[in-house]
Amino acid sequence: MSSHHYALGVLGTGHIAAVIVNRLISSGYLAEDRIIVSQSKKLAAHPLPVKVADDNRDVVRHSKMVMLSVTPQRFAEAAASIREVANGDHLFVSLMAGVGTDRIAAALSDSPVRVVRAMPNLPFGLGRGVTGLFKGAHATPDDLEEVKHFFNAGGVSVEVQREELMDAVTAVAGSGPAYFYYFVEMMMAGGVAAGLRPEDAQVLAAHACVGAGAMLLEKDASPTELREAVTSPGGTTQAAMNTLRECGVAEHVTEAVLAAFRRGQELGKLNSK
Repeated sequence: MSSHHYALGVLGTGHIAAVIVNRLISSGYLAEDRIIVSQSKKLAAHPLPVKVADDNRDVVRHSKMVMLSVTPQRFAEAAASIREVANGDHLFVSLMAGVGTDRIAAALSDSPVRVVRAMPNLPFGLGRGVTGLFKGAHATPDDLEEVKHFFNAGGVSVEVQREELMDAVTAVAGSGPAYFYYFVEMMMAGGVAAGLRPEDAQVLAAHACVGAGAMLLEKDASPTELREAVTSPGGTTQAAMNTLRECGVAEHVTEAVLAAFRRGQELGKLNSK
């Protein structure tokens, strides 16, 4: 077996890792026999049709690209388990929030190690994800292009030039789907209060939001322009917007995003100790 028998090795097989692996296979980006993952109790909940290795070192030893999908709290243990086989021939892609590329590289080897940080979100599994990327000090422009291509198999990617901005990516895109689901829940509650059946309210609210999102992606217009196009003076939408403004929804949503951003910074400090 050659040292790079697998195109992708995965350490940590939780929900997001399973979503990514399944999307890579279903999209045809990688065949099942080109992926190897580490053994994990989570595989029982998220079984994958790929090679499963009992030893983390086998995953790294035989993979060209290694995706680090362990929790930040488990990283030190995972890094220690593969340190003897990690080297500059590997490209490490980290999904860990709050763990910097310099720290990752130092934990993996005393020699320069190529690391790219990535923050994908769950819609990746439907081909509608967005991933923030940051290139570590020793990663090359070609490495970044390879990682962009990899994550574009599940949507689009955005590169940031400063690593601290990955916390902002996490707050907007990584956590973003939860904000959307919460807003849909509240729209449903309003529909039910107005007399709709819960199942009908969900269909109406979900499709209204998904359709609006599709228009935002496909139309050459800003969200402000699209909102104004829907809002007729003195109409029903205007009444709703007036109430949203009076309740300070805009300020509260901005503060929620910033709260997620600040928590990402806090986690980074905790995980650097």
